[in-house]
Amino acid sequence: MDASLVPSLLEALGLALGLPAHAIGDLPPEPAAAARQALAGDAAVAAFCAGGACYLAARYHPGPRAVVVLGPYQRAGEPPPGAALPVLDPAREEQAARALAAAAEGLGCAAELEAERLELANRLEVVSHSVLAVTSALDLDTVLRRIVDLARELAGARYAALGVPGHDGRLQAFVTSGINEAAAAIGPPPQGRGILGLLLAEPKTLRLGDLTQHPASVGFPKNHPPMRSFLGVPIVARGTVVGNLYLTEKVRGPAFSEEDAQLVEVLARHAAVAIENARLYQAVEAQEQRLRLLVDQLPEAVLVLETEPERVSLANREASRLLGWPIEPPVLLQDFLARNPRLRPDGSPLPLEEIHIVRSLRQGALVERDEVRLRRTDGTALALLVNSAPLISPGGTINGAIAVFQDITQIKDAEQLKDDFLSLVSHELRTPLTTIRGGATLLQRDWARLPSAERADLLNDLSAESHRLAILIQNMVQLASIRAGRLALEGEPVLIGALVERAAAAIAELAPGQPLALAVAPGLVAEADPSLVEQTLHILLNNAVKYAPGAPIEVSARRADGQIVVAVRDHGPGIEAEELPHVFERFHRARRSRASQTPGLGLGLYLARHLVEANGGRIWIESPPDGGARIVFSLPAASLDEAWA
Repeated sequence: MDASLVPSLLEALGLALGLPAHAIGDLPPEPAAAARQALAGDAAVAAFCAGGACYLAARYHPGPRAVVVLGPYQRAGEPPPGAALPVLDPAREEQAARALAAAAEGLGCAAELEAERLELANRLEVVSHSVLAVTSALDLDTVLRRIVDLARELAGARYAALGVPGHDGRLQAFVTSGINEAAAAIGPPPQGRGILGLLLAEPKTLRLGDLTQHPASVGFPKNHPPMRSFLGVPIVARGTVVGNLYLTEKVRGPAFSEEDAQLVEVLARHAAVAIENARLYQAVEAQEQRLRLLVDQLPEAVLVLETEPERVSLANREASRLLGWPIEPPVLLQDFLARNPRLRPDGSPLPLEEIHIVRSLRQGALVERDEVRLRRTDGTALALLVNSAPLISPGGTINGAIAVFQDITQIKDAEQLKDDFLSLVSHELRTPLTTIRGGATLLQRDWARLPSAERADLLNDLSAESHRLAILIQNMVQLASIRAGRLALEGEPVLIGALVERAAAAIAELAPGQPLALAVAPGLVAEADPSLVEQTLHILLNNAVKYAPGAPIEVSARRADGQIVVAVRDHGPGIEAEELPHVFERFHRARRSRASQTPGLGLGLYLARHLVEANGGRIWIESPPDGGARIVFSLPAASLDEAWA
């Protein structure tokens, strides 16, 4: 009870009896100790003497301070203690004892009511905290665990469990509290028979003083702790039972009270909402996971952006692959855009506000089939075809944007190849075709009248131009195969010396007066496709003849660091330093070649690079100090075991 009310009640009691009334804490030490000693037994009211005076004491509630005392007084016929005290005869003393007993009983009832009030307030506070704890979680397993732990605390139970029924009426999940350590020894969880089945069959609160005496009881499995008192409360959401709380063994008292049941029912109502929310969250997560898996399987790159702050919230696997770095959302938009510079198709920088996803996110623009060039983190450039659209709420607010883009680099390369080919064909193929057609027509028409020397010159021109035309066509076909990924590779041990000799013989036949020096170490064996290696040698030798006609050509081959290194060196005009990084690019022709109108498509060295790399080698160019150019390529050397197997 409220401690401030005790003095007022004692004052009223003292006035009614004509005796001083005290709480034990207000007494001097001697009578206070005597009062406690007098009440050590079971007496409701005890009389005692201390310091020559008499007192009456009564306990109104358990606890050392819950004692009221009447006195001091003196009994009639006894000598006075020195100070003037009220005198009580036996009848008045008996009357005072009865009044004190009645007052103590009243105080005891008030104290019990106050204790119950405080306990109820405490339990309601626990309920409030329980509701917050349960409803703040979204993971279903966490929610079920919190519910069963809080129910056990709230009801003052030793053991608690939460059973979740499945579609077949059996318990598909059973979460326990207070019994976890012994759960493994008990065996598999219950399926919902016996007492537990009562709540499945009829969802309403059930209180039992001794569940073992109920007709539906089926007993306990081996190693199960004994249980008697029982409280079962269904958890109902929208008319459907989503779980049942089972509480056993009331810690303080023989059975669960009606108040216990009401508090657990309050928890159960909030638990129903929490379970529904957790299941909904679980379903949303599963749906989102399925969506992510679906988006990840798409062949196109997909990005989803959100506002406030502007960020990338979803990126599939293809987006990471195309952009060249692992995108792990959320990524701030400014950081995302900074990783990959974006360019217009003509190569000029694309301003921020013109970037497709920015336009959709900030302006609500619908972008369809927009072409953009993008530079990856490894320095390579891609041509992308982009579609993007804003994500607009029913109220018209832009909440985000989605972008879908695909790599069209090969398509653009093919278009460029076609354009370059058509522009070069008219020039490069026209010359040999014109020579062949003109020479053939002249020989057909004037064969008999032409001198033999002139006829021989015309036939030599026809042969040379036919060879040149064949090389052009072969290079174009090989190039198309490389670009389409259809280059067939048949690796085997290859004698480099034999390939060099065959290629040199072919060049000697094509250019009889061309000086040619071979320096090939004996026994060189590479692991490669012989036809591709021979074609590479033909390209390099033809290139040397074309740019240094009549000048010496040197071919060398040696073994170094597990590689076969082959070099073709000419003594022509050489290549300017600024053009060295570009000589192996497609359609690249040196400035001196263009100035001297040396025929060619600019495909030879480009094709040679692909042929060498297809065999696992590499190719590079050197500028000797005394002029000319040296083109070097390396191939993996074959072991002797492989070579002679």
